[in-house]
Amino acid sequence: MPAKKSTMLYRPFLRDAWRLTWERKSLWIFGIFAALISTGGVVDVVWRALEKVQRTESLLENLADSSFMGYDVAASYIGQLATLGPERTSFIVIVSTLMGILLVIIATLSQGALLLGIRHKAHQDPYALRQQAGRHFWSLFLVGLLNKLLILLLVVLMTLPLLLISLSTSLGHGILFFLLMLVFIPASIIVNIIYMFSLIDIVEADSHPLGAIHTAARLFAKQWLATFEYGVIIFFAVFGAGLLFLILISLLVVPLSVVYATALLSGSFSLYLAFNIVSVCLLFALLLTFIGACVTFQYSAWFHFYKHGLHKTHGKKHFSKLMRLLGR
Repeated sequence: MPAKKSTMLYRPFLRDAWRLTWERKSLWIFGIFAALISTGGVVDVVWRALEKVQRTESLLENLADSSFMGYDVAASYIGQLATLGPERTSFIVIVSTLMGILLVIIATLSQGALLLGIRHKAHQDPYALRQQAGRHFWSLFLVGLLNKLLILLLVVLMTLPLLLISLSTSLGHGILFFLLMLVFIPASIIVNIIYMFSLIDIVEADSHPLGAIHTAARLFAKQWLATFEYGVIIFFAVFGAGLLFLILISLLVVPLSVVYATALLSGSFSLYLAFNIVSVCLLFALLLTFIGACVTFQYSAWFHFYKHGLHKTHGKKHFSKLMRLLGR
């Protein structure tokens, strides 16, 4: 009987997360901006970090790219700034810095608003949620900053040995690389799981950063195996949704190709330009909608896990299916 119950344990979490995501589509806009900091996934973050770690040809580039989205593109623009002169360069740098700060503020407030919208039992006005999120801004920001610094530290600790290993092909260095991977992957997942629980605790319990981290660490220590299982399940659920999204986009290619050919054969530049603008806007809107829905789903899924994990009755039991199958 316990094993049978355990197979159904994660399903209600995911079902409730999907129901809330579908019913509260106004939260998707917060999900789009929250994705600038964290998508709510814990496995995909590790894969992105691993891609950066493996590029050991430049330690500085790896470190910057591991913390800031779009570093490669930004670096190419910075290289062009030298040709513009000091005044124009200063203006562009200042404007870019202010835009970056603004995006961080919007993304942090969006995280808070998204979690507040998930927390409430009834639908809330998005504007009211954004205002309420302001109370938690600094706590969310500090926890997010600490998470980035810890991930950055893990990337450094992983990359420095690889710089030495890349200079040699001995068997010992290969074994060292394997052992580093065994440490880096779970450590990155743990950091991101505790980060998600901390964000939720700040909003749900109105905790300060240290208190939220303590609660998150305590919940992880109790349900550590279940969080790994749950994180993997969420990853594959979103991965499957991504495949369906690609299929949808592929199906749209056929009618768009017909319209494109018609616009091209008409010889009208205005019609051709209008088609391209509409097509780009349509694809971009679909992509943002998908991102917003996925991020909302992942935050909601972790929120439901958090609520049950700290429940006075349910929280005393192990959620892990593996541990229940083993009779523990």
